[in-house]
Amino acid sequence: MQDNTTSEDEVLTLIIGQLVAYGYASVAQTVADATGATTDMMPSTKLADLIQTAKERMDVDESDDVDYQDKDYDPSEDSLEPESAGFTGLDGKSANYNKPVPEYVQLYYTQHKGPCQTAIFSTDGRFAATGSHDSSLKLLDVSKMKNRTGEASDKPVIRTLYDHTAPVNDLSFHPNGLVLASCSDDQSIKLFDLSKTGVKRAFRYLQDAQPVNSISFHPSGDFLLAGTHDAAVRIYDVKTLQCFTNSTADIHRGPITQIRYSHTGKLFATSSADGSVRIWDSVSSQCIKQLEGAHGGAAVSSVRITKNEKFLLTAGLDSSLRLWDISSGKLIMQYTGHEQRVEMLQPALTYNEAYVLMGDEASMDVFCWNTQSGELVKKIPGHNNVVRCVAASPVDNGILTCSDDYRARYFDVSKMAF
Repeated sequence: MQDNTTSEDEVLTLIIGQLVAYGYASVAQTVADATGATTDMMPSTKLADLIQTAKERMDVDESDDVDYQDKDYDPSEDSLEPESAGFTGLDGKSANYNKPVPEYVQLYYTQHKGPCQTAIFSTDGRFAATGSHDSSLKLLDVSKMKNRTGEASDKPVIRTLYDHTAPVNDLSFHPNGLVLASCSDDQSIKLFDLSKTGVKRAFRYLQDAQPVNSISFHPSGDFLLAGTHDAAVRIYDVKTLQCFTNSTADIHRGPITQIRYSHTGKLFATSSADGSVRIWDSVSSQCIKQLEGAHGGAAVSSVRITKNEKFLLTAGLDSSLRLWDISSGKLIMQYTGHEQRVEMLQPALTYNEAYVLMGDEASMDVFCWNTQSGELVKKIPGHNNVVRCVAASPVDNGILTCSDDYRARYFDVSKMAF
């Protein structure tokens, strides 16, 4: 008979590795010295994974009966019942509900001096950046996060950028990958030249009269969208820095929480604290679709347009994510089971749009849903506080998670074929 018991040394090694993964290296060293455990002190999440597996096995009988529909959601009140029967998936193919569950493994983490609020990957996936409540930004080399060797010269953090005087709310890479834009509660947008090594200050800035909540570069790099505490969209010409405002009858009635261009730049979308979502033609800047009360009247924290420009993903303070058909304005799918009542959390679609990822106010986990079936398939542990933002690489399975525990963690998928 095979002996499946775990030795004391193995348990101690896992505990020490988990302490290092959580950022308690000094405590881990104390435990190693006190117990004499043999360990290389490399960060590990194996213990957390084992505990999560055990919990899932213990809950297997109950999970068969779990209903992930939001209890507060009543289709009869707002006529937002999902029409998922005809949903063929974001790629237009038949829905595949039996995909292997992604196994995310933490490969690296970095730490700010305050809550980590936002993250983004460059268009080619080579770089990533994080923004913090402490007003700083970090530029990261993705290949070094992915293939960490532990050498002092192999640090993934390329540089830390300081030029804001208030929390950083959003980031956007220029399509050429050489310029990073950031926006802040200090009412400014900063542009950083990443080609100049050692430079930590912005080479250009755009000043607003309101805190800037969200920004997005046009795929051509010629324009930059901005959403602020004001209801009107700002459109900046990057070369001249001239600002255009779409002051029309179709603007929101409250602050814009997020703004995003579509993959080709033909469209852009906005979400608002007033509970509505707008889809705009980027050439005419005219609103072509309005989703009033998109989350039952609750504030909408996020908006994403899928790559084929047919669907829209929104997140709201009604504890749901919703997938909409852009042409008809109809609700296609709901993703529930998490809690979002207070914080403006930011979700992500994986690079192939097979999964939706988002933090949960009630725990420190990242929730993962199958995009096509709406099923909650995974909870990713690792943080010590609420995960405020999830960013996904546009080219592979890598993701960055940003938390109020001051850390940004990089995960990748192992032993899985999408």
